[in-house]
Amino acid sequence: MLHRVGLRVAAATAAAGAALGGSLLHLDVEDENAEVFYRRIVRPALKLLDPERAHRAGVLAGKYGLLPQQKRADPGVLRTKLWGRVVDNPIGLAAGFDKDGEAIGGLLALGFGIVEVGSITPLPQPGNPKPRIFRLEEDRAVINRYGFNSRGHDDCAGRLSAASIPPRKLLGVNLGKNKTSDDAAADYCAGVRSLGRSAGYLVVNVSSPNTPGLRSLQGREELTALMRAV
Repeated sequence: MLHRVGLRVAAATAAAGAALGGSLLHLDVEDENAEVFYRRIVRPALKLLDPERAHRAGVLAGKYGLLPQQKRADPGVLRTKLWGRVVDNPIGLAAGFDKDGEAIGGLLALGFGIVEVGSITPLPQPGNPKPRIFRLEEDRAVINRYGFNSRGHDDCAGRLSAASIPPRKLLGVNLGKNKTSDDAAADYCAGVRSLGRSAGYLVVNVSSPNTPGLRSLQGREELTALMRAV
């Protein structure tokens, strides 16, 4: 899907920019000097942090309004109709960056047409032991083994319901199940009840390889039963 765009590092760069004297706060996303600033100063600074700390810095930058903001309207040619909704552009941030819905406003202001938060599980869970993110420098990539770390529905519900979503922007909420849960359908249904009213769309995540037994829900009978319940 179009919202699956890997901009994890791009969002994280802003926090280091603020730490380097606040210069980033005066840059528009259209400013051609911004790219040079990110590449030569911010990105090398972020590499001094371990990958998970760099990720956390990016989320906090979005939460506290330290990301640059889009100043120009998107060209009309980018306007896209998706599931009966119109968005300014079809570029979105996938789930996995803002896991607990902390930085929705900052990420939308950055210019995304769609922001998807999560995965969010019913109860809080810590995810896999650290270290769980690894940089692959030669491939310009990362390996992510977070393991559905989540603060849970109760922690996230208030933030999501209070989020101000501008017109022609879309908020997605990605639902997960707890690692120790024996009833997957009940977990996902709890997510619909707790978070569904705040979502422009919902995602039922049955693809994580880090939750034992989760991908067995992809079987035809299992998935049919799950989606009927949801």
